[in-house]
Amino acid sequence: MRYVSIERVKPGMKLGKTIFGDQNRVLLSNNSSLSEEYIARLIDRGYPGIYIQDEFSEGIVIEEVIPVELRNRSAQAVKDCDLDELQNVAVEIVEAILNSGEHISMDIMDLRTYDNYTYKHSVNVAVITTIIGLYLKYSHDELVDLCLAGLLHDIGKTKIDNNIINKPAKLTDEEYSIVKEHARFSYEMLQDNWTISSKTRQGVLHHHENENGTGYPDKLMGDEILIYAKIIHVADVYDALTSKRPYKKPFALSEAIEYLMGGGNVLFDTEIVHIFIKTVPVYPKGTEVALSNGETGPVVSNTSNPLRPIVKMYDTKEEINLNTDMDYMNVIIVPHTIVECDYSQ
Repeated sequence: MRYVSIERVKPGMKLGKTIFGDQNRVLLSNNSSLSEEYIARLIDRGYPGIYIQDEFSEGIVIEEVIPVELRNRSAQAVKDCDLDELQNVAVEIVEAILNSGEHISMDIMDLRTYDNYTYKHSVNVAVITTIIGLYLKYSHDELVDLCLAGLLHDIGKTKIDNNIINKPAKLTDEEYSIVKEHARFSYEMLQDNWTISSKTRQGVLHHHENENGTGYPDKLMGDEILIYAKIIHVADVYDALTSKRPYKKPFALSEAIEYLMGGGNVLFDTEIVHIFIKTVPVYPKGTEVALSNGETGPVVSNTSNPLRPIVKMYDTKEEINLNTDMDYMNVIIVPHTIVECDYSQ
């Protein structure tokens, strides 16, 4: 299985991963043959790319961190602002991650439309924050509180005009000021719900605070910021940077990680960034990369060096370990690394 940008999808390609719409409804099933009509519909819905299965990518297995059904249920609960269901799915997300084993990796490229971006973004943030909490050896209850904060961090956006939230252009200063209120709106929606812990509520309120005091809403800095908020901040910014929106192209994952690293102790807690890098690969399995020697191919798996994965070359069909193969010691993955290749069987 390999990930292909929607602009590079061609009729006749086989879908490698089922695509779901709202209410957990199947839009296209795994192994469907893609027609021009199907591709056009995916483009209209705003899908940035899809997974395809072909002979070349056979053997590249990409597993979900949490079940698709749970991911979709969680997104629906965020959309409905169903606090009781969100508390239930937070427990299920934590238990799914705890049952995944010791080595958890966020290899999957999420398939989102423009319309469901906000809801699926919240689920992604919840999953990433939970995995970071796992690395910090949080207890089960702490993981649930942290996961719930990730799910809830943007619910205040439901109080803001959708024309602003989904504006396909840069916001005006006035519009941005309104959007910045979402953290406080989210907190106020939870303030009187005593089934939700104070740490969860504080994580929601302060997830846009920066280490140097330039964030919002309270301009906290350093140790004044609750650790839950620091974790959500890293996950939130990463997922936003790597998402395609009507007004921007997505950052390559490597570029987003560079941004987080560059913001250490200025915007982000450096320790949290370092833990994050252990959980999210720079080059997820199935994504296509270009090398400085002109070769291209999808990532088969990662190695102990996050910048040197194993790549299956399109020209030779060889799997090259960039971390150990002596012939490739001076070959690097070029900038803007998640590229789109015209290979097809």
